[in-house]
Parts: sequence; structure tokens; C-alpha cells
Amino acid sequence: MIQAAESEDDKSTEAERKAQRTISGALYTIWKREGILGFFKGLQAHILKTVLSSALLLMVKEKIAKSTWILILVIGRYLSVNSPKLKAV
Repeated sequence: MIQAAESEDDKSTEAERKAQRTISGALYTIWKREGILGFFKGLQAHILKTVLSSALLLMVKEKIAKSTWILILVIGRYLSVNSPKLKAV
């Protein structure tokens, strides 16, 4: 039979568990365990995700804009070739 060791959460007192349920208790716990850098955990991954999604969005926008201009030019040439011309008298 395999048993897991007790985690730190299991050893905490009832008062500590109750304090973690409030925002101030959670902030205090983060400050106590990890210091000021604990508040910025995951920020690097979030910034990377934001940069990559913005780059993808800009690339798609540029491709759509280029395709739209090509389509407008093709339609304009098609209409100018097929339109009846006025003859000078």
C-alpha cells in the first residue's frame, strides 16, 4: 500500500485555514511564503501569451488587408475592361 506524506496544508491550524479564505489572509500567506516576488508569479507567462496573441492578430489583419486590396484591384480591372466605352463623334 502506498501512502502520501502529509502536505503543509494538512499541518496548518484551523485559524490559518480560515485566514486563507479571505483576501487579506491569502495576501499575507503569499507574502509570508514567497515574499514580494510571489505576487508576480506567472506574470512572465501572461506577458508572453499576450505578445504572441497580438502578433498573430496583427499577422492575420495584414493578410486580410492585403487580400482585400488585391480583390478590389481585380474587381476594378474587371469592371473597367467589361464596361461599354463611349465613342467620340
